[in-house]
Amino acid sequence: MVGLFIGIGVLLFLLYDSVVIVSEKTAKVIQRFGKFTQVAGSGLNFKVPFIDRIAGSTNLKIQQLDVLIETKTLDDVFVRLKVSVQFKVIKTKV
Repeated sequence: MVGLFIGIGVLLFLLYDSVVIVSEKTAKVIQRFGKFTQVAGSGLNFKVPFIDRIAGSTNLKIQQLDVLIETKTLDDVFVRLKVSVQFKVIKTKV
């Protein structure tokens, strides 16, 4: 009886470890023994337990980078500018 409970527990753990749920507008990189295998898109994905691992996660939303720049004009006046750059990761180029 105890062996049955241990077997069920191991089976549930393996099932839990093999399912990868990726949220909307994100992508996860899956590696097998340290080598790239696939990019998991949003939704329900599967991996091999103890062999595959999630190496990282990438946000696919439009992001904004704000930078303060100080520059000198031709008439020796220092000007501070706030530059905003918007960027987006292309889903096929992850």
